[in-house]
Amino acid sequence: MSIKKFAVAAVAVLVGVSSSFATWDYFPPKESGGEAKLNFEFGMPAEKTTTMQLNVGARYTIIPGLEASVILPVPLSSSFDGNSADDYAGLSKPVIGVRYWLPMGLGFFVDAILPVDTRDAYEPDIAFYVGAQYSMNFTDELKFGSELGVVIPTTEGADVDMVIGAEVNYSLGMVTPFLALELTNILVDADMGLGITVGAGFGINDMLGADVYANFGVLDGNGGPDNTPITIGATFSVNF
Repeated sequence: MSIKKFAVAAVAVLVGVSSSFATWDYFPPKESGGEAKLNFEFGMPAEKTTTMQLNVGARYTIIPGLEASVILPVPLSSSFDGNSADDYAGLSKPVIGVRYWLPMGLGFFVDAILPVDTRDAYEPDIAFYVGAQYSMNFTDELKFGSELGVVIPTTEGADVDMVIGAEVNYSLGMVTPFLALELTNILVDADMGLGITVGAGFGINDMLGADVYANFGVLDGNGGPDNTPITIGATFSVNF
């Protein structure tokens, strides 16, 4: 493999990571207390390319309806055709967020993506993700959550974009299967992307929880018909 091909693959992985914006979830904050989580993701963003990343997060309900959160993405490794990228591991772009929900199921959020990266090769700029969320319960078991967000970058020449997402959960007791969709590249001059996530959450007890999921990128904005990026993830959470 040539150095040029490796560099192109590494840039493609970085672009995929840096264009991802996500709030804690699409549903109302906890009534009280907080939650900490540890998430591991294994990605296959392109042919012969793999990535691994940890995400460490915590959120806390300050007053009913008002939540503050922080997410620390920790890239672990990236490889193309078996060759590892140099200087890929480290801390990349922490996210601090605030959400406020009204009693009728409508919420608003502001996330700040901080220009912090411990890796010498990457110099991110600050960006903001703002928008609204709506959630409702069709039944005690079936829940719906949605989000409309606007990505506001500060990088010179970068375009404002819009993200639309929705998720449906169905509780089967200790197990809750879910299906989520996310549209990206809605406003920018690029092919629209669609991410489809399927998974299940597990309520171990009142304090401990876990989930597993797989995300598939479809449409040209996520790689096109000849390349379907796949991310497999698992999360362990603790309520406090």
